[in-house]
Formats: sequence, structure tokens, C-alpha cells
Amino acid sequence: MIRNAVMCLVTAAIWGCGGSSQESNAPVAPEPDPAAEQQPEVAPDEATEGAVATAGLPRQNKIMRLAVTAGGFVAGSSSAPGGLRNYRVALRGASRSRNDVGIEVHSFVYSQNENGCISRPVREADWLTRPFGDSMVLSAGKPTEGELGFLVPADTQRIRVLIAPAGAGGLVVPVGDDFEPSWPEPLQTIDDGSTLRVLVLPAAQAPAGLPPPAGGREQVVMDFVIENLSTEQGIEFTTSQQLRLVDQSGKFVQPSAATQQIGCRLDDGDVVPPKHARRLMAVYDMPPGEPRRLNYRGFEVDEVTVDLP
Repeated sequence: MIRNAVMCLVTAAIWGCGGSSQESNAPVAPEPDPAAEQQPEVAPDEATEGAVATAGLPRQNKIMRLAVTAGGFVAGSSSAPGGLRNYRVALRGASRSRNDVGIEVHSFVYSQNENGCISRPVREADWLTRPFGDSMVLSAGKPTEGELGFLVPADTQRIRVLIAPAGAGGLVVPVGDDFEPSWPEPLQTIDDGSTLRVLVLPAAQAPAGLPPPAGGREQVVMDFVIENLSTEQGIEFTTSQQLRLVDQSGKFVQPSAATQQIGCRLDDGDVVPPKHARRLMAVYDMPPGEPRRLNYRGFEVDEVTVDLP
């Protein structure tokens, strides 16, 4: 389903509700704006591994200006599930209009690592000292500061924060130096008209701690990238229905419940914003030793089935 999700802003400012804002991923030169004032040095917290001090110049669009002031893995916090680690990001931002800007954190804010894996903010993370909560409210008069927590894949090296509405007008704010996510060369590419592109990457190893497959089955971990080709509309993707394997009898095999234990995934109904790419892994319980085929159900194309190595 292709849709425009709504990001509502406090008072009269509208972003994602019919208005538009220009995304900028380049550092912003200082100007008379509260969020661009000289920021104090942020000492690495003893509980944070690899924290960074002031992380360069802010990023901005027509609506807001935002910068990361510190970030790193959190030591000594509540244990994370297997294969994941707790990551804390401190942010400082302000509205660039007369109106306050309200961002629904759990709907429109993500982290993305260097491999393209997306993580949502953790609700009620007890390892944050100044959490934003459910909403980030940025005002023009005084910069707002707060923290977000993410559960990220344990092998993560770099993080960037995405303010990503389903319509146009997002913002990318890196922790430290800027980067673009990358992934292995795809084995197969499925083009779905002008809507999206599916990259089928080499099969991944099953992360430690996954429950075993049902008796007489083997566990296959597939690795994908979904690229939204639109510049204006987000795409609501349904992994369980759109990416299925096909066994030798022609029966469709949907991702198993073990997929929910992988940190790099795309849940049913998650939105891929315009011009964004999201990496995901999915677990399938298959008959052992069979040739593998992937069935993709598309938007502009009905169905495509490709053979897998």
C-alpha cells in the first residue's frame, strides 16, 4: 500500500500534512538560530562506550534544525536481547519558524547503521537520563535537548538518526561523520515499475539465539534491501505477504516467528519513506535440500518469482 502518513506539528506549522520541506544532508553554516548557538562540550558519560562530543554542524530543512551532541553504546544498562546492543543519542534542536514543531517519535524517528538496518526508538528506556518520551517538541525561542535510545545490531559501527515522515521532507542527522549505508552486491534485482526496487542479497547466517525450526525443516535467513523510488510518497510494505519463498510443491512459505528476534527487519505495515532504502532479514522454515525460489508480490507488477542460488 502506498500512502502519505501524517506528521503533525504543533500550532500552525504543517509538515507531512499537505505542506513540504526541503531535506538537506549537508552540514549547515551557522546563522542566527537558537539551535546553531555554540554548543557546550559534552563529556563522554562513564556509562556510555565510545561517546562523541559535539558532532559537527546541525542539519536543517525549512521546518527545523537538529544536531547530535553525543552518542554511543550504553554500558551497565539493562541487558539487551541477543545480537542487539543499547545505543543512546543526545539531540539538540529548534524550530525554524514561529511555531513549535512536534514530532511523534515512535512513528517518524529511526536510527540507521552503516549496513542499512533500521531501528525504532525504545519506549521507556531506563538507561536514558533525559528521554524525549513519545514526542519531540522543538520551539523557536529556546533549543530543546533530549535523548533517544535504540536497540541496534551488535556489530553496528556507525549510526545516523532519520526524521522520516511518509511524505516528503525528512532529515538525516549523523552521529559523528556523515556516511551512506552500504551492503553486498545483490544476487537478484526485482524492479517494481517506478514504485520500488527489491535487492536480494546473499543469504545471511542465522543470528545466535534464534529458536530452532520445526522438525524436518531447515532455517533459511534471507537478506533484502527495499528501495523506495518515489520522491513524494512513502510505501507501506508487508514483508510477510510480499516476500515469500516457494517450496518444490509450489506452496508459499512466509517468514517464521523467529524473524521478530532479528534486529535488522521490516515489520508488516512499516513505511519506507520517499527515496529511502531499508535493509531487512527474514527467517523461513523450509524443507531441507530443496531448490529455493522467491516470490515477490508487487504494486505495479502482480507477482515475480526468481530462482535463488
